[in-house]
Amino acid sequence: MGDAVRGAVKDMVDVRAAAPGPMALVTVLMHGDETCGLDVLEAARDPGFAIARGRLVVIAMNPRAHAAPEGPRRHLGVDMNRIWSEAALEADGAEARRVRLLLPLMREAHAILDLHSMPEQERTFLLVSADRPASLGLARLLGEVIPRTLVAPRAAQRGCAMFETDLLAPSVPIVVAECGRHARPEAGEVARAVFLSFLEALMLVEPRAPQRPRVREDAVTYEITREVVLRHGPLRLAKPFSGFDPVARGEVFAFDGDVALVAEEDCVVVLTRNALRPGDEALTLARRRA
Repeated sequence: MGDAVRGAVKDMVDVRAAAPGPMALVTVLMHGDETCGLDVLEAARDPGFAIARGRLVVIAMNPRAHAAPEGPRRHLGVDMNRIWSEAALEADGAEARRVRLLLPLMREAHAILDLHSMPEQERTFLLVSADRPASLGLARLLGEVIPRTLVAPRAAQRGCAMFETDLLAPSVPIVVAECGRHARPEAGEVARAVFLSFLEALMLVEPRAPQRPRVREDAVTYEITREVVLRHGPLRLAKPFSGFDPVARGEVFAFDGDVALVAEEDCVVVLTRNALRPGDEALTLARRRA
């Protein structure tokens, strides 16, 4: 697992302290074109980096997609973040084989931070599963860096993602950090900041003086109310969305081919995707928790 891939990305860093403590796991490159987490991988690999207690493992999940000959790709054929179920992992694709290889190590973790970026949106957020209460508790500890937390119900129209999988113990908190837009330097800065906050939350390092981005916004929790999957395609937005944009009940916010998509309640558009065909994931809608 620790070999170099095309000489570009070594796929794992394992840091251990002399003092006992929990194992923190950070996953990066779940999608090969989401590179913000590479800043964390390099930071953990730096000879001057150390933790006070416990163990830290940083894994590049899909380095071969990142090192594709034509340039970084999201995946090599199957979205790695949609196959975290026993049935899906029976497949023989590159992504399924990689997850099967990593699962024994991942099951040793006491907490997991999964670093991502987005194709269009700049507004950062944390994502947790409603089925893992401990994940929301961890997200609140990371709120000084990313104040918006999105709680997701069990997926009904897409494959199972890592943050909601039954393949890892339900007591283990798993937090996804969407750190900003692909390839933007700011996304790497956010990734490093939330990584340090994660280590502090688990007490692997001593609390430090604020030397990283800290937001002035109040922490807010949202819950997903609707994940739009195209029936016709392509997706056309009724107006630009930058993330967590308000939409009023009855408002047309997009079109699925020629079919208008209408908000069923006052909500926010969290995330839009470049969806073209029937079955493509298109938008995520949410409401603010009271």
